Amino acid sequence: MKKIKRICLARLLFFLILGIICFVLINLKCRIIIKDNVFIGVKNGIIEKKADLKVIEIPDSVTEVGILAFSDCVNLEKVKLSDDIKEIGMGAFYDCQNLKDIKLPEKLEIIRNDAFLNCKSLTEISIPSDVRVIEEGAFSECSSLTDVQLPNNITEIKEKTFNNCINLRSIYLPDSLKIIGGSAFYNCSSLSAVRMSEEIERVGENAFWGTEVFKSGMVDEYGSVYLGKVLLYNKGLNETVIVKGSTKTIANSAFIDNDRLKEVGLPEGIIEIGDKCFKNCKALKKIDIKEGLKRIGADSFAGAGVEEVSLPESITEIGEGAFNNCKDLSDINLPSGIERISGYSFENTKYLNNIKPDEYGCKYVQNILLTSENNGSSIIYIKAGTGLIGAQAFKNRKDIEEVYIPKSVEIIDSYAFFLCSNLRKVDFEEGIKLKEIKPFTFVGCKKMENIDLPDSLKTIYAYSFGDCSFTKIKIPKNVEYLDLYAIRECYLLKEIELPERLRGEYHWIATYGIKTPKLVFY
Repeated sequence: MKKIKRICLARLLFFLILGIICFVLINLKCRIIIKDNVFIGVKNGIIEKKADLKVIEIPDSVTEVGILAFSDCVNLEKVKLSDDIKEIGMGAFYDCQNLKDIKLPEKLEIIRNDAFLNCKSLTEISIPSDVRVIEEGAFSECSSLTDVQLPNNITEIKEKTFNNCINLRSIYLPDSLKIIGGSAFYNCSSLSAVRMSEEIERVGENAFWGTEVFKSGMVDEYGSVYLGKVLLYNKGLNETVIVKGSTKTIANSAFIDNDRLKEVGLPEGIIEIGDKCFKNCKALKKIDIKEGLKRIGADSFAGAGVEEVSLPESITEIGEGAFNNCKDLSDINLPSGIERISGYSFENTKYLNNIKPDEYGCKYVQNILLTSENNGSSIIYIKAGTGLIGAQAFKNRKDIEEVYIPKSVEIIDSYAFFLCSNLRKVDFEEGIKLKEIKPFTFVGCKKMENIDLPDSLKTIYAYSFGDCSFTKIKIPKNVEYLDLYAIRECYLLKEIELPERLRGEYHWIATYGIKTPKLVFY
């Protein structure tokens, strides 16, 4: 009996030792972690550490490089990516300061925020043709980068994308490019040659600040510096400025705080006046805006001295605070084709103050509900014929309990009912053509226990609903896009009814402290 026990114990000890040896052998080196075809990261081995790796090859099955996937791979020099990769996640190669050799796969579609931030040894990069947008800071601080090849299909370069790429000398911006974000090429001090897109529509603040292009740009007789069809900035030396005829857009903050400027003439065909463009130009009394202008940016004329503004029929968007604090502004026309009027656009102006509210405290201009004020009405009937409810129109109206929206309304802009904490009923008239619910529209409507959304809806954006009290919500059958964050922090929510077309497209994003609701497809 004792002999049998010794044999069993010996066998157990043998297998235990064998297991330990196998574990050690398997874990001597680093291992790559892949889950659901996403490259998650690299796990340290017993002997080999992430910091030791110089070359990594990602298997063909991988379709996405995850968030901070290569964090702490400080000596990594070369990465061979799978040909099937479509997304490079946020900060995926952040601080890989020795990374020199990487070829982006042809199927790549998305380069997320800070993907290659601080890759100081990277000298060249070619962006594949399926990439339409490069997100914020993607190649920021890549101080050795000298060659960037952009695809002919790219439409947007977001904020700080190539910020502080101090050795980048030239860039070809294809005609597909429509938007350049703020500080996109900030302090690219060697950048002396830029071929600007012919179809550019928007250039953010300080997009080319600190570049050779910015420093040595030719100044015209009105003190303006241009880059292609973009008025980049103005020296602030002239009382009158005539913008040259080929200009398509005025960059953000181009004339900001210009206390000499009194009059501006804009050409036909200009598409956008950028954010903060004429902010605090207190002497500016007259601006001649021609047909073709589509967008007036956020705070474009905030604090300016303009008294009257004539807008062309081509205008579709007025940004947040566009004419905020223009105290002398007494008259402005709002064309019927406007699709968006953001919050505080006319705050503290004679124009808005002179509009008389209706019996429910609502202020209208033609078919646009601009704003409202608390006059004690707990029930709001929006007047028939209204087409647009402006952003923040009822924001923080704690007095409102019920709102009736007529079928004429096609657009309800962002934050329209934000923090209406006593709003419990929203009634859409039958036959309404409302297609979208914009971000933050019903956030903070704590007493809303039910909402019957109209069948006309096609899109529901992020944070459309938040902190509402409904236990169940039905997404209409015609909705084609429901943002994964459209419904958040609704603590009582138990069930979401969804059209079959959203199966596989929508899933609940788990939130700490909130029970996951049941998803029912119909």
